[in-house]
Parts: sequence; structure tokens; C-alpha cells
Amino acid sequence: MHRALHVIRDEHRSLSAVLHALRHVTDEHAVNGTRPDFKLLWAMVDYIERFPERLHHPKEDAYLYRLLRLRAPEARATLDALSAEHVEGAGKIARLREVLDHLEAGRVNTRDFADLARDYADFHWRHMRVEEDAVLPLAERALTPPDWVEINAAFETNDDPLSGVDTKSSFDTLFSRIVAMTPEPYGLAGPATPARS
Repeated sequence: MHRALHVIRDEHRSLSAVLHALRHVTDEHAVNGTRPDFKLLWAMVDYIERFPERLHHPKEDAYLYRLLRLRAPEARATLDALSAEHVEGAGKIARLREVLDHLEAGRVNTRDFADLARDYADFHWRHMRVEEDAVLPLAERALTPPDWVEINAAFETNDDPLSGVDTKSSFDTLFSRIVAMTPEPYGLAGPATPARS
């Protein structure tokens, strides 16, 4: 398997695990009427905001999608829709952050935030499912060896602290912190979470 595909799938699994925990933790607080752990919720929102926007989505758009549009023109509509979802997702994350701020200040209830978290998680899981079921298999078939050299090099810089953006290792640290802070069964002692819900 091409290194970039491994990186993309691994990043999807990490993001999915955080989304899964966010959704279930907020649902639990909404049902039980308990006060959320705001430090944990802010760490989760920071992760899902910074990780896709600074590291993952820009490389999908600039490398994988761009080269696939050239090699598989029949996929342009799907790729355009996914790129539009990257923009839409950024707006949804901003709204999540805004409502979390209101929740912490006592201006909205936990159910409002839980509903928004569920909506965002479902949105992002649908997005990743299209990538994994349609785009990545197409990439394996349609892209050329020189394309893969370029794509692999781009995604390998996710571990390069000199790349100028947050690196995968900084997100791994934040991910580990989130897992350690998340109560059972969704955190450290919980089951492994697959990339799909």
C-alpha cells in the first residue's frame, strides 16, 4: 500500500475516535444532566478543528484530489463535493466552538451542544466513508507512480516538525491527552474505535 493511503486511513481512525468520544460524552451529560468536563471538551474541539483544517484536508485537496481530477475526470463531481465539505466542515467546527463557549458560560444547555456534536460527527463520518469507499480505491487504480511520489512526500511531512504546520506528533500528543482524560468506556479503558461509526 502507498504510504499516503496508510497515513490518510490512520488519520481517519484517530479523528473518528475523538468524534466518537465527543458524541458519547456529550450525550451522556445531556441525558444525565451532569456538568461537562470543559477541559476535555475544549481539547476535543481543538483537535477536530486543528487536525483536519491544518494538516489533513489541505493535503487531500492540494495533492490527492488535484491529481485524481487529472487522472480520473469522471470523479470530478465527487471530488468537488468533498472539497466543498472541507469548507462546510470548517464552518461546522466554528459553530461547535461557539456553542461550547455558550455552554460553558451557561447560555445554552448541554443538549444543544450534544445535538451539534452529533451532527458534526455524522457529517464527518459520511465524508470519510466516501473517501475510503470511493476515492482511495480509485486513487490506487488511477494514479501513476510519479503521482504517488508527490502524494507520499506531502503526507510524510505530517511527521516533519520543520514543515511549518502542526505535525502529526503534536496531534498524537493531544490525542493521547484526550484519551487519558475521557472517562470509560470511551477513553483509555474503552474499546478501540474503528474509522467508521
